[in-house]
Amino acid sequence: MAGGGVLSGGVVFAIAAALWILYLIPTWRRRSEYIATERNAVRLQQTLRILAETSEVPEEVRVEASSRAVAEQQRVLKKHRAEQAAIAKAEAEALARKLKAESRKLSAEAAASALARSRRRARLATTTVLLASLVSTAFGGIQLATAGAWMLLAAGATGSVVCVGLLSRMARVTGRRSTAVAVAPVTAAAPASSALVEYEADVVPETTWTPVPLPRPLHLSQGTAAASAIAEAEAHERLRAAALAEAMAQRAAELARPVTTLPVRETPAASTAPAAPVAVEDAPAVDSRFARMGVIDETEIATNDIVRRRRMAG
Repeated sequence: MAGGGVLSGGVVFAIAAALWILYLIPTWRRRSEYIATERNAVRLQQTLRILAETSEVPEEVRVEASSRAVAEQQRVLKKHRAEQAAIAKAEAEALARKLKAESRKLSAEAAASALARSRRRARLATTTVLLASLVSTAFGGIQLATAGAWMLLAAGATGSVVCVGLLSRMARVTGRRSTAVAVAPVTAAAPASSALVEYEADVVPETTWTPVPLPRPLHLSQGTAAASAIAEAEAHERLRAAALAEAMAQRAAELARPVTTLPVRETPAASTAPAAPVAVEDAPAVDSRFARMGVIDETEIATNDIVRRRRMAG
């Protein structure tokens, strides 16, 4: 028994070891093949990289690179020429404006000098005439005092007044002109500042909530099926209430009929003397519990109609 048990255990162990070896050998082979393949791929990549680094660049690649560089240089040169042309144009425009302003200034100065010369000549002539008028006025005064002749005095006085008026007017005009000339250089010397343009940012409209009115119920709107059904039910209810009121009025009239009175037998004494009239009172209507039999209460009808109308509206 013992030998059989040991042999059985050894056989089982040997079988397990054989199975384990059969499982590990394919896995080990696949792993070794994978590692070898990976090493070969790495070596191939390194070889290709070394060949690419050591080999010469093809002529097509060089031509393409040179053409790209030439195009880039031409683009840069064109941009530089455009900038230089813009700068030259701006300088030419500034020089033209400056020359135009200088020519305008020179022409204005020439006109002002010519006008000043003419004014000086006019002022000199007016002053000369004024002096002559004053001398004539003096001689006229002497003649008026000695011989009584007043013509020379009047002419001298008139000429003096006219010359004084002309001189005062010329002085005012000259003062205004000098003020304008003094203000003009200050205005021209002010540097022309470029107008600042402020670009407004795009205003994003702020979204606000707008209340939306709720739609009216269908049974309240005109022309709908619910409204027509409710109107029909209300009309039927009114007709039924009118019929019920009429039936109740007729029933009340039947219950309130007057009680018939029995005839009174005449006595012999009554033949000789008229009998006093006997007042017959109407018997009051007896409120019996059988009087309202068969009459339907209005509240019950109204309750049933309300329930039916709500079902139709729903």
